[in-house]
Formats: sequence, structure tokens, C-alpha cells
Amino acid sequence: MRRNITFLIIILLLPVFIVGCGQDSGGTAGTDQTAQHETVENQTAKDKKEQLQNATEKAEEKSQQETTEESEKNIYNPLTGEMVSKVQNLTAVMVNNHGKARPQTGLIDADIVYELEMEGLITRFFALFYGDPPKHVGPVRSARPYTLALAKEWDAYFVHVGGSDEAFALVEKWGIRDIDDTHGHPGFWLDETRKRPHNTYINLERALRGKDGNGKFKEWNFVDGYDNVPDYKEIKLKYSKYNRIKYAWDNQEKKYERYINGYKHIDRISGNQITVKNIIIQYAKHTYSGDKEKHIEIDIIGKGKAEYFLGGKYFEGTWEKKSLAAPTRFYDKDGNHIKPVKGNTWIQVVRKDAEIEKVK
Repeated sequence: MRRNITFLIIILLLPVFIVGCGQDSGGTAGTDQTAQHETVENQTAKDKKEQLQNATEKAEEKSQQETTEESEKNIYNPLTGEMVSKVQNLTAVMVNNHGKARPQTGLIDADIVYELEMEGLITRFFALFYGDPPKHVGPVRSARPYTLALAKEWDAYFVHVGGSDEAFALVEKWGIRDIDDTHGHPGFWLDETRKRPHNTYINLERALRGKDGNGKFKEWNFVDGYDNVPDYKEIKLKYSKYNRIKYAWDNQEKKYERYINGYKHIDRISGNQITVKNIIIQYAKHTYSGDKEKHIEIDIIGKGKAEYFLGGKYFEGTWEKKSLAAPTRFYDKDGNHIKPVKGNTWIQVVRKDAEIEKVK
């Protein structure tokens, strides 16, 4: 296996050496309007060293994904109900979902993922990592007030690249455990093969080094599974014509396979398709903020309708979040707490009038 890792490292590093040898030392770099990252031409020796190190780690991460299952799993993960071999600080990452950001890195390893609408009908992922985390996650994008509210609810370290003006103001006011690239926090790096703003990634281990303990874990009661599943073989929803989602039931693995715009939603590192044990549809009020950027607000504090697909079993119910720091509670139609199946959960936060197609 070490020989395979070495081969992958060589392949990943070749473009870096070729670019370095082919650059014109007398050239002048263009001006970057964001002024938040240095261009490749102006990178310091330290930056280049870190870039090489990240290339090496990406190769090793492929091997890590293959060997994680072989490690002894003796730590309980309260986000999934499963046993894992390693845990870290509970961390939320704001992951880009623009077409140019796909396939993403690390979503396949997230314990819980929220998909939320942003301005312009695009969406982003608020991904939570705790058990058996990946080394790298991304691309990372900016925060919004309602994603900060989720970070506060979970008491998670929140990884993002800047944010709206209101979000910046709320970080300090709400006491968010902030990890922000625009503030120079460690762990961020650029992928030269992608263009801004779709090329910023986070190395979780570096970002969390020396951090205090944290995390508010919900007391979910997990079950091994339900009988006579699935109630629905496919679940379809869309945020826009550019973001059409389908979950298709895999009867052998007893989980849903995720598709986006008709294609498998895959992980960039492993090439494997993202699969999901539990899907929650959370209906919430969406309103426009009225600013020139046409930001929106999502009322995730409050209550509303919910639908659940838990290991293939369908339930209807409601959700409720009483305050900023309070947990979101998910109930069935009889007012009982839902019981997810052991495994990951994806929460699709949608408009109150969203249409969800369910196929038997």
C-alpha cells in the first residue's frame, strides 16, 4: 500500500514542479480584487511548501479512507449512533455547491449535512464532522446569519471564508467559535487546479490544533433499522433548475444514493458516490432581506412541517427550535421524537411551499 501512496504522491506533485520550472521569473502577477489570497506567482517559499504538503496528504487520504474500516472502532459517535475509531472537535464547514465546486471533498465523511438556500437560488452545505473525519474539506465558502445560528446550536467550530455584513457582526455578538480564512486562521489552502472562489480548502487537523473542547450533542435515539422498507424508492426535490436532487434507494446496502442534476453526487478524493441513511425535509419560511446583494433569511428558529425518510421508512411530523442556542427537535405526527437509523443524516432545508416528489 505504501508503494501505491508513493506513486499517487508523485503524480500529484508533477504539475507543481512543471509549473515551477515553466514560470517566467520576470513576469508580473495580476491584481486580485479580493486581496485575501496571494497569487501563485507571489507565493512565498512557505506557501509553496504547504502546497506540496497538502498534495502529499491528498494522496495519503485515499489510503486513509481505505484503511479506516480496518481500525478498531470503540468510540461512540452521538451524531450517527455508530462506533468510530477517532473523534475530533465538533466542526461545521460551509461547503460550496456551485457547479464549478463539484465534486466536493469530504462531504461523504460528514456525520450530518444541511443543505440551505443562499441568494440567487444557489445552495451551500453546512457539514458537521466529529467521528472519523477526513483530512481535507471543501471548497469552503462564506457564512450567513442562519448558518451561524446552526453553528451556535451545535457549539461547533465554524469554518468559512468571510460572510455577509450581518454575519460578520453576529460572529462576535453570538460568541461563535470562528475559523475564518479572511482573519488569517490556520488550516486553509488553495487548490491551483480550480479557480476562485471555488478553490479554498481546509485541513481540519491543522485548523483544530490546540482548540478547547466543544460541542452540544443531541440525544437522538438511534435504531438498527425498520421492517418492510423502503416506503419510497426515490425522493426528488429541486432548489432551482440548476440544482435538482434525487435520492435512490439501494436495497442491498439499505441506504439512499445521492444524485444531483441526473449525475451521481461523488466525493472528489475517492470517486465514491455519496450515500445517506437518514433524510430530513425541514420546511421553513424564506424571505428576502432587502439588501442590494439580495440575501435571504431563513427562519430556522421557530417551528414547521417536516418529512422523514429514516433508513427507508417514511414519517410525517414537525420540527421546533425555541431559541438561538436551543436544539432543533424533530417529532413524528404523534409528537414523539424521531428515531433515526444508525448512520449519517442529510437535512434538506426547503421553502414552505416546496414540492417533494416521492416514488413508490
